[in-house]
Amino acid sequence: MICLAVLRLGGLVVVGQQDLDEQLQLIAELQEENYELTDDLFSFQGPDAVFDTADLPYEETADARAVVSAGRQKALEDGQFLMITFGANWCLDCRTLHHHLQGEGVKAYTDGLFQFANIDVGKFNTNRDFAADLGVDLSRGVPVAVFFGPGGQVIGTTNDGQLEPARYYTSKQILKFVRDIAEKSLIAAPDSVQ
Repeated sequence: MICLAVLRLGGLVVVGQQDLDEQLQLIAELQEENYELTDDLFSFQGPDAVFDTADLPYEETADARAVVSAGRQKALEDGQFLMITFGANWCLDCRTLHHHLQGEGVKAYTDGLFQFANIDVGKFNTNRDFAADLGVDLSRGVPVAVFFGPGGQVIGTTNDGQLEPARYYTSKQILKFVRDIAEKSLIAAPDSVQ
């Protein structure tokens, strides 16, 4: 085994070649992801997105409790994560988030891994009690989501407004957001660096 010596604050630490190679590979992957995210940020067109009016993600007349119950049951049966998003069709951020979640890259990652349920909040006068029952706070705006793990356990919410400015996020940022949830049980704003 070949060992390399690395100076660490006045002391020596012996590092194996395999450990060094793994760290270099991780650095290369993170740099590539950073370049892609930076490229997306500078090429993003802003909040002027136009959506097809036939693609309204929030069904205003749906029974929210039944939708979530069915989603939780399906996610448990299939061992999947569940993302329940509270929002409205009038909300550009809500529709942008839905658009990104349905986009090619995010969908390729989430298919078979996530179940999704959208719950309409009307003009913040619909399903408020149900949102509170799930630990969701609508006071910071929408969209706001709660996440359940494959075993049905609550992972957390976006009560701190992580998704509220969704119109400014790119699909790659949303992909990183759902990857962080699935791989690290981490709920951080899509634009944050972790």
